[in-house]
Formats: sequence, C-alpha cells, structure tokens
Amino acid sequence: MKSLNIIKSRLFTHSPLVLTHNTTSLCNCKCKTCDLWKKSPYHKNDLTKEEVFKMLDDAKQAGMIGYVAWGGEPLMRKDLPELLRHAKQNGLATTIITNGYYLEDRSEEIAPYTDCIIVSIDAADELHDEMRGVHGIREKALKGIEKCKGLKIRVMINSVISSLNIDKVDGLIMLSKELDVPIAFEPLNVYPGYNEHLKPDDATIKDVFLKIIEYKSSGHRIVNSKQYLEMIRENYSERKQYTCHAPKVFIEVHPEGEIACCLNLSKPWGNSKDISLKELFYSSDYKEFCKDVEKCNKCVVSCVIESSLAYSMEPVFLLDKVKNLL
Repeated sequence: MKSLNIIKSRLFTHSPLVLTHNTTSLCNCKCKTCDLWKKSPYHKNDLTKEEVFKMLDDAKQAGMIGYVAWGGEPLMRKDLPELLRHAKQNGLATTIITNGYYLEDRSEEIAPYTDCIIVSIDAADELHDEMRGVHGIREKALKGIEKCKGLKIRVMINSVISSLNIDKVDGLIMLSKELDVPIAFEPLNVYPGYNEHLKPDDATIKDVFLKIIEYKSSGHRIVNSKQYLEMIRENYSERKQYTCHAPKVFIEVHPEGEIACCLNLSKPWGNSKDISLKELFYSSDYKEFCKDVEKCNKCVVSCVIESSLAYSMEPVFLLDKVKNLL
C-alpha cells in the first residue's frame, strides 16, 4: 500500500506523504543553537490525544505514509506511546526526533510502535551538555541509544554544525562508529535575532563538509547523500542548485494544530482540528503554493533538500541512496 501511495503522490496527486508533528512545545533543554525551548514556559494548548487521533485518521485518508513526532521534546508528552500506536494502526511508519534525555526511561513504552529514532547529538564530549544547557544529557542519550538498539529499534544520530562544534566532527563520526549507528549532518539553520553569531563562515563550512564527504567516501555510515553534502560545501550562504518540492513531500503541524509546510514562506494553512488534510492538499491554493515554492532554494535543512532531490528523482542522488542500501 505504501508503494502505491508513493507512486500516486509522485505521478498524479503531488500531495504530501509525511506528517511531521511538533507534539509539544515543552522542552527540557536550553540549546544555544535553537530557540524553540523558549516557548516551553508558555506551553498550554497542545492538541489533545483525541485531536491527534483524528489528525492521524485524516492523514491516512489523505494517503500519507509516515508520522514524525518531534518538539520541543516529544518524550515529555505522556501519551506519546498512544499517539504512535494510533499512527501504526493507520499504517503510518513512525519516527521520533529526540534529545535523548528521557529515551532510556521510556524506550520500552515506545518500542512496539516506533520504527526509527533520531537522537540529536552535537558533540561526543562534554561540550554537548554545555550546548544543550543540561548536565548529563550526553550520557543519558547514549544509554538511551544502547537501550533502543537492544529493543531492535532503528536509531540514528543527527548533528547540527555551528561555530560551537565545528571542530567536533571527527569525534562525532567516531561516536557513530562506536555505537554502530548511522549519523547525519547539517549546518546551522539561522533563527534571526537568536543564533546568527553561531553561523560558521563559508570557508570553514567548505573545509568541514569536505571532511565529512571524505569520511563518507571511506565507508563511514553517513546518511546524507553526497549531493547534499557537496551542495552545502559549495553554496552554504548562497542559493543552491535544487528545485524545492518539500511541500509535496511533508507538512508540519504545530503543537496547537496549525498546519504549515515552510518555515520561511507560508502562513499557517489552518488548523488540523478544523480542516481536512485531503481537502487542503487538493485545494487550488495549496497546489499553487507548491508551484511557487519550487523557485525557492535557500534552505540548508537536510530534510528539505534531500526530500526535494528524491522527489526530483535526481540520478546522482538515487544512485547514492542505492549504494547506502547495499
């Protein structure tokens, strides 16, 4: 069924396949590179369990095949296992993106309903705790990874490269090897007024991403496509050579239900409590937006670029992904 939905979306409907859900604005970190945690003190109106169930039922009707739970910190949401179970009952592949602090404690609850866990780790040493503003989070995340591996959940690491950890890439790749889990890299996504001072200069990014490419070429388990890594290396601060298809691949639902598909260009499309995802995806306004956004190629975010390359069926990208599977 998933394969049929992918073919139908790619060739006919051009509607998104993955529902990414910011499950809560609660967060236990105070990251130096991200400002989402600042919303935690004002947390009040996350979608209820029943409202998320309705949204997941709606996602199935819209032909979606994946559910990604993130935050904030999704493991701070007590009913997360129930949300994941409902997603699985609707045939959706499930992924959690977490800082890992609560992962060991909650791993057995989520294991039956979770296909993949992405753990954010930005340094293999004590710098990680400093960057996250939480003492001991690195050790807790590593213990959580090992516990999840024992429960047969697929795990990977994601690392955001900023001026704070620009010299930590070697250690992160060695950590990936020691844990026997793959790793993905992406450069800092700038939040105006908060983290611009942590953006590396283009020359430094060029050197660091060349190093990552060399590690990938030597056989290390780096998830990113070589095409993405080269793109960031050559054009970090400039427009990159891709056509944005992100809103045809995934949408984002905010904690209170607002629907968006672009951090930079789109206003909310409404609220999942009030509108049908299928009706939204088939609307002329959404189709027009998808067409307009094709001209935007500013993002450095890996999920935007990689999904756009996949949608475009770029031969170099597809060959790279096939090699990763072999």
